Amino acid sequence: MLRRALATLALLICPLPALADTAVERTAPVRLCVDPDWPPYEWLDETGHHRGIAADLVRLIAKRAGLNLQIVRTSTWDESVSLARTGQCDALSFLNQTPERDTWLRFTQPYFFDRNVIITRAEHAPITDLGALPKGTTVALPTATSIMERIGHDFPQLRILPVGSETEAFGMVEAREADLTLRALTVAAYTIKNEGWFNLKIAGELPDYGNRMRIGVVAAKPELVRALDTAIATLASEEVDEIVNRHVAIEMPTRTDYALIAKVVAGFAVLLLAYLWIRHLGRLNRRLADLGARLREDIAAREQAERALKDSEQHYRSVVEMAQEGILVVQDGHVTYANPAFSELLGYDNDELARMDAFESLILSEDLPRARTNHQRRLAGEEAEQRYPLRLVHKSGRILWAETSGVCINWNGRPATLNIVNDITARKAAEDSIRHLAHHDPLTGLPNRVLLQDRLERALASAQRNGASLAMLFIDLDGFKPVNDRYGHDTGDALLQAVAKRLNGTLRHSDTAARIGGDEFVVLLPVLADAGDAGLIAGKLRTAIASPFEIDGHRITISASIGLALYPRNGDTAAELMRTADGAMYAEKRQHTA
Repeated sequence: MLRRALATLALLICPLPALADTAVERTAPVRLCVDPDWPPYEWLDETGHHRGIAADLVRLIAKRAGLNLQIVRTSTWDESVSLARTGQCDALSFLNQTPERDTWLRFTQPYFFDRNVIITRAEHAPITDLGALPKGTTVALPTATSIMERIGHDFPQLRILPVGSETEAFGMVEAREADLTLRALTVAAYTIKNEGWFNLKIAGELPDYGNRMRIGVVAAKPELVRALDTAIATLASEEVDEIVNRHVAIEMPTRTDYALIAKVVAGFAVLLLAYLWIRHLGRLNRRLADLGARLREDIAAREQAERALKDSEQHYRSVVEMAQEGILVVQDGHVTYANPAFSELLGYDNDELARMDAFESLILSEDLPRARTNHQRRLAGEEAEQRYPLRLVHKSGRILWAETSGVCINWNGRPATLNIVNDITARKAAEDSIRHLAHHDPLTGLPNRVLLQDRLERALASAQRNGASLAMLFIDLDGFKPVNDRYGHDTGDALLQAVAKRLNGTLRHSDTAARIGGDEFVVLLPVLADAGDAGLIAGKLRTAIASPFEIDGHRITISASIGLALYPRNGDTAAELMRTADGAMYAEKRQHTA
């Protein structure tokens, strides 16, 4: 601490020369990809110039290494990483070393270290140990970050509130929706200053948590790593501090090591005290001079932030209110909010929904366990199903199919789930219709050849297991073609539909009547108490078909030829039974013709 303070005093007295904006030219420039939007570390301005802490440090390193940097303009960090992977960039400017990145990058020595600090409201007491905080202390942390995983593992007594961004985490602490958040010191100071969150402060730091930022060089250029490491070794901590303070002023309370100060030579102690006193006086003078302007700026910034917040809330409320999907918030088993689309979907107004149990009243009983399980998993922070179907009950009692998904949110200071509901009733009906058409004859509605084959295979397997009998009847209509020729195909189709109806009316519930094409039908009798029963049923079918039909004002009379096959007498496979029944049918038809 003493050495850094003396060096800083020396900088105040004899400031370093300004760094050059360009690196020493070389025959082949080094193509550098950067994060175009990560202030205060680095960003690309409107002209494509590389700005920020990392930008100044990398230019200084390149100058000392004698390298000519060429900034490759990108729109996102992901695009920069992609260009480096495909060899369109030679290096990435500012990133942590990880095992995955080691597979395709070579890393320099770290040239910037940033501590992670604890952010609270201004009135919160200093924090020296996260482990000493009470159980249930809330910590707002951006999702998919390494610090979120480490905090959850190292301090299980803390309750983590996942958020989408660092700005959202700071906002929750400002609004007292979270007790604290943890972020990199530089980013924390920069964000607090630029967002105008003057009620926040840095309450402590995590000594074992930190970011060691390096330059990542593509694996094909090991000589570039050596040149950069040589230059990095020349960086003094005072130079790094000066660059950081150029972009963001960082103040954090620290504890003075009086034992160490007592051992320092008296002359250096006097020099340090003089420096601190001069710095304190300068700070007081600047504060007095800027107080009036700062107060006005703070008031204007706060008013602007309040207006922006109000406009933002109104914007998102409009989006939710106008959404075509149903949106509802469920808390303690009740609907605490529903947008107009959800109310219209189920036919209830908001007052009616507020008095209901969100599960018992709105969800079909068979689907309740699945809905409750997913709701509880989300509240517990566990993995839950997304976009799964549920059956909902309309106010009229009608059943609707809905596809639902949800996330856990903080609603008025307590956990709840936000659920998106899409009406898929029409889609389910279409799917059911497609499945029905795949297994049924579109004209008569009887099972088709595919479904008949499936039921026959199942019946054979059951008969083989139980030592039972079954029968197949192959039916062909006699005199059907003259009906088509005389009255037309519409009348012929109506006749086929009437025959199908009579077949079903004559058979048992366990039997299957199928149309396999034209005027051909097959009947499966899977349960026979006696082999003679099959002949009796065939006789009933002949009688039913021979009875006159009234079709479109015409009295039509036809007959049927029926072939019979028995299992196991006439075969033990589906193909053998079909051939036997078909042959028997044609033999009977020849007799009718003769």
